[in-house]
Amino acid sequence: MEDKELIKPEVLASMLMRLFEFAPVAMAVSTSDTKTSSYAKVNDAYLKLTGLRWDDISGRKLTSKGAAIDNPARDRRHRMLAEQGSYVLEEVDIRHVDGTIIPTLISAQRTVVDGVSFDVEIILDVSSRVRHQQEIDRALMASARTDFLTGLANRAGLEAELAERLLAPHLSGDLLLAYMDLNGFKPVNDRMGHHAGDEVLKTIASRLRDNFSNTHFIARVGGDEFVILLPVSRHDGMAAVDNLKDAVARVFKPVPIEGELADVGAAVGVAFLEKGDDVASLMKRADGYMYIAKATRERIAVVCLGVPQEAEEEAERGFGT
Repeated sequence: MEDKELIKPEVLASMLMRLFEFAPVAMAVSTSDTKTSSYAKVNDAYLKLTGLRWDDISGRKLTSKGAAIDNPARDRRHRMLAEQGSYVLEEVDIRHVDGTIIPTLISAQRTVVDGVSFDVEIILDVSSRVRHQQEIDRALMASARTDFLTGLANRAGLEAELAERLLAPHLSGDLLLAYMDLNGFKPVNDRMGHHAGDEVLKTIASRLRDNFSNTHFIARVGGDEFVILLPVSRHDGMAAVDNLKDAVARVFKPVPIEGELADVGAAVGVAFLEKGDDVASLMKRADGYMYIAKATRERIAVVCLGVPQEAEEEAERGFGT
């Protein structure tokens, strides 16, 4: 007994056509020639994805100006179709008519109908997945650049921020770096324990936030070492140092811990950005000044051996701060 077809070919073709038209996934059929391939049929999901109108693209070459897919890897994908007959989940950026770039995954198959070769593409919009992954990547990057105890930036965060600022157009003296090392911190750990030491560090971090504006960048770069980046006008170098001294005096007041006062001070080295500086040279200069401040053995000492050259020259002419 011969098997009977459950669905006649013409009925199946009609069903598949309806599936093509109403599928929520973008689909497109084009002729196969690499140089002259043109749109033969697209579904509504494709038009929605690209923002194109069928009347505008019907019969138009896929490589014509304004086409949704304009990717240097297109010729490679055409070779895959010619040699293998298909490809699966190729990463392709599609350009919406409003200029938005939409990341997609495209699978395609080449087929021949009545001697004419066609390519059928299924296009998956993965922009939401990409955005989610980017959010994860940003969160991981932020975590890698954040000090777990204080919530400030860590050394990696500082170096990234400083490198970014050094790439921006600047003039000598437009940036000040203050390198701080706590005085009297080790006795707190030794006498009161590391928990008390952690509380001191968190309190100092909080005070630094309170005393420096949002335009300043604050980082904890070591056990009891902090760095502040301050944007300054090259004409106000000395005033910036004086303001920094006042803020440091407010930050490094005794810290109440468990009914006692932890009398923690700081040695601060202050360096201005100079022409030719990189991250390492600016940090090294400020660190060197900090050790000079440390050698004074004062509870709070701020050392700055130089202001921007132009400010000094103007001071000599009577226009300096």
